[in-house]
Amino acid sequence: MHLVCFDTETTGLDVQKEHIIQLSLVKIETDNWSVVDQRNWYILPEVNFTIPAEAEAVHHISKEFLLENGVSLRSIYEDFIAFTAGCDILSYNGNGYDAPILYFNLKRLGLSFDFENRTWYDALFLERIHMEGKIDPETGERYHCNLTATYTRYYGHPFEGAHNSLDDVMATIEVFKKQVQEHGWAWAEREEFHFISFDRWLYRKGGYYYLNQGAHKNESIETMLRIDRSYLEWLVDKCQWTDDQTRGIVEPYLGRVQKTDHSVDRVQTESPAPKKPSRGKRRSKGTISDADLSLF
Repeated sequence: MHLVCFDTETTGLDVQKEHIIQLSLVKIETDNWSVVDQRNWYILPEVNFTIPAEAEAVHHISKEFLLENGVSLRSIYEDFIAFTAGCDILSYNGNGYDAPILYFNLKRLGLSFDFENRTWYDALFLERIHMEGKIDPETGERYHCNLTATYTRYYGHPFEGAHNSLDDVMATIEVFKKQVQEHGWAWAEREEFHFISFDRWLYRKGGYYYLNQGAHKNESIETMLRIDRSYLEWLVDKCQWTDDQTRGIVEPYLGRVQKTDHSVDRVQTESPAPKKPSRGKRRSKGTISDADLSLF
C-alpha cells in the first residue's frame, strides 16, 4: 500500500488566516516502509504577507528566502493532486492542524482537494492513545507526545532538522512504523481518521458528530439539541470561525435544510446519554493556542 506523509510550515497558527510556506510530501510503500517518491516546496503566498519573528524562530524560513526561492501553491497544485492520487494520508497532528490549513489555503485560491475519500492517519492521535495514563518515572509527570519526544522514546535519540517540514515528515514515518509494528494495523485504524473538520469544531465517532471545542466540548449534536439548542444556532449563525462544512452538518439537525453529503449516512436512532452541561468555560475562537506549539 502506498501512503503519503505530509507536513507544513506556516506563517502562524490560525488555520483559517495564515499561509503555508513549506509543504513536504513523502510517498512510502508500507509493505517494506521504503520511500517511493517525495516533494518539498517552499511556498510563496500570492498576497502580501508577514512572518512573525516567533514563527521564523521555529522554522527558520524568512520572507526574503521565500521571495527568492518560493513557488506559488497554485503552480504546484496539479503535481500535488497527482502525487497524492489514490493514497491515504499520514501526518503528525495533521488532522488537527496541517489538513485544515491546507484546506483554507486552497480554498482562498479557488482550489479543492478530496479530503473525504481517504484515511487520514495521525501519529500524534495514536501516540496519545498509546501513552494515556503513563507517567515518566524520572519526572513524575505525564510523557510528552510532541514529535521530538515521541521519536526519542522509540529510537533513543532525537532526530535532526525538527521544524523543517521534510525532516518532520521523515520522523513521522519512522514513528508511525514503530506504532504499527508494536500494535498492528487494526489498532491504527480509527473511525476518527475518516473525517477532517476544517474549522475544527467537530469530530465523528460511533456514528455521531461531537463538538471538539468550546463550552460543550465532547457533547454530541443530538445531546446539544436537548440541553442547549441555542448554542448550535450560535455556532451556525453567528460564530465567525464556523466553516460551511460545519454548517452543512449541523443545520439538518436544526431542521433547516435537507441532509447534505457531510451528514452521517447512518445516524444511530439512540443518541448518547446527555452529560451535565459544562459551566464557566469560554467559547473557543476556533484557533490553535500558543500551547499547541509544543506539538511540533
